[in-house]
Amino acid sequence: MTANAVSKSKDTIITIVPKSLNNPVFLEAKEEAERTVQKYGAKLEWLGPMNTKSEEQEKIIEGLIRRKVDGIIVSCIAPERLSPLINKAVDAGIKVATFDSDCPNSKRLFYVGTNNYDIGRASGLQMLKILKEKGRLHEPLRALVMTGSRDSLNLNQRLKGFQDALAESANINYQAVLECNDDLTLAGELLETYIRTHDGIDLFFSTGGWPLIAPLDALPKYKQWREEGGLAVAIDTFYPMITAAKNGMADSLVGQDFTMMGRWSVEHMIEAMKGELLGQTEFYTDLEYADRSNFDKLLQRKEPWEIK
Repeated sequence: MTANAVSKSKDTIITIVPKSLNNPVFLEAKEEAERTVQKYGAKLEWLGPMNTKSEEQEKIIEGLIRRKVDGIIVSCIAPERLSPLINKAVDAGIKVATFDSDCPNSKRLFYVGTNNYDIGRASGLQMLKILKEKGRLHEPLRALVMTGSRDSLNLNQRLKGFQDALAESANINYQAVLECNDDLTLAGELLETYIRTHDGIDLFFSTGGWPLIAPLDALPKYKQWREEGGLAVAIDTFYPMITAAKNGMADSLVGQDFTMMGRWSVEHMIEAMKGELLGQTEFYTDLEYADRSNFDKLLQRKEPWEIK
């Protein structure tokens, strides 16, 4: 055991519970958490539902409470439903934190991740910048939005931030919110179908990267809509998304730092297990901006994804 080990036992278990296992956006957090935990002599588990279903995530948390793991770090699908279970785990002596999607009304120790209102607002300001450049800032405009789950606090905070930023200077009529349940294939299908069957959409905002991770040839009508002047901003700056944006599928992206989410989640959990005072309950990671001015530069330092 190293000097930084949390205890003499080799069975100290920290379990990270993402929203789903079929969403590749969590891979960077997983890989960094695995690298970080090795320094502390603890064991890391990565358990989650296959799809974004709150009831499945709740069953996982219940199982972890029964097993009496030492720490749980969870990205909450539906915070109001998960809060009683987080409280139950804490009352049972388990250290609980959140990452990516918070549960602020629970007894969780801390949250690590994006300030989700701020990233939504930053996305809205990017859209305002684009509207100004296009000379369309004072037009009445119709918008389409995509989200993962309507129960997800972090995604709702992003949408609120986006809408608040636009409301300051633009006249936007929101036509629909498409709910893809963090499913990449469904995201592409929903977006393509809506653009094919509805006229007059001017703007598209996605609270996550799902539709721009899908193969470009799966979105022919959306691509045509873009070529005809449709404006698009999305959250996340992964390699396939930047590639898609460079190829005309979005004007601007605002990214999150999942690597730091993985690192800080483990480090602060270890500190809590050692009885150290954290001094704060929210640890916000930085934002990253991508547009035509730096697409190539960002692609040079990001790892390609192999999407199957």
